[in-house]
Amino acid sequence: MKKGYKVLDSDIHVIEPRSLWREYLDPRFRDRAPTLPEQAGGWMTMNGRTLPAYADTEERRRAVGIRYRNERFLTRVGRRGEGEMEQLTQGTTPAGMLRAMEVEGIDVAVVFRTLAAHVIAFDDIDPALAAGLCRAFNRWLGDFCSDEPSRLKAGAQIPLHDIDLAVAEARHAVERLGAITLVLPSHPVKERPLYDRYYDPLWAVAQDLDVAVSLHGIQSSYTAGMLANRYPENHVMGHAVGQPVELMLSLGEVVTGGVLSRHPKLRFAFLEGNCSWLPWWLYALDERWKEWGDRELFEQEELPSDLFRRQCWVSVDVDEALVRNVIAEVGDENIVISTDWPHDDSEYPDAIETFLGIEGTNEDSKRRILWSNCARLYGLD
Repeated sequence: MKKGYKVLDSDIHVIEPRSLWREYLDPRFRDRAPTLPEQAGGWMTMNGRTLPAYADTEERRRAVGIRYRNERFLTRVGRRGEGEMEQLTQGTTPAGMLRAMEVEGIDVAVVFRTLAAHVIAFDDIDPALAAGLCRAFNRWLGDFCSDEPSRLKAGAQIPLHDIDLAVAEARHAVERLGAITLVLPSHPVKERPLYDRYYDPLWAVAQDLDVAVSLHGIQSSYTAGMLANRYPENHVMGHAVGQPVELMLSLGEVVTGGVLSRHPKLRFAFLEGNCSWLPWWLYALDERWKEWGDRELFEQEELPSDLFRRQCWVSVDVDEALVRNVIAEVGDENIVISTDWPHDDSEYPDAIETFLGIEGTNEDSKRRILWSNCARLYGLD
């Protein structure tokens, strides 16, 4: 606990170890496994291309390099170990994560991927390989969380390149590995919007399993529809688009395309992309839905804002003081907290302290955001 508040982190991260693919990937895929750099300054490679996406181009290398040379990045890395290369080689450990949670006062954390998101971020990857990579990561993460299952909860990565493989992995991850959420990219895969009926079997199985679906962005990818790819030389724009704007679009697709009307018990989370945009975005969607919503095609009568309040959650950054405006306009029952440990843009070791210091939010709102909202989202009541 932190100052008497129970804390449930909706989105904490691992840095996957080099050994993951060697030890957990199905042998038939190992000749196509991701490769990690042998020394500092190198890049990860997958599917014949460099990761992060386009990092082998001069403009992208310069933009990302500014982040990696930033004093904030170096400070955060120093708190995690002897350096970024050690972390890429050794990976985050359960003991290290639990120590960080003790420092922050986090009672329970939902654990998300880092590098594993990038290795499937291709439109043209072999769907079976994408599913194999997700299965390997999910098995490894299940073992990771088993060290302290009451405090570490797994977020399973789901491949979207083939819907049958997606459904199979969702069932396996929840029923066999104990995952409590299905983690999807916030950018489109093969340019399909989330309301495409192609995805209905996945929404149906998530509802049947009573498991939340979590949308989470990455900074770049080799998928055609990702807006951040417009800005390879400008990491400020790329990150701002790859996280908040892609989340806005994903949320809009879900609440205007009938996904929630057709699956009224399905729960969606939109994570690590701020929440301050939410009041205006719901207003904009409501206004257009009233006039132009295709109720017959999407089988939806409800307003987007009503569907959001009924079935969606969004995360607040710990230093996002504008959350008080969101609470005033939308309420405080659909907001959760995300620390983003151990990434360089986290506020560790003062993340929860920083959030508690935001003025204009009352004690009841803080308790809901730090615990009860997230418990409802993930079914941990």
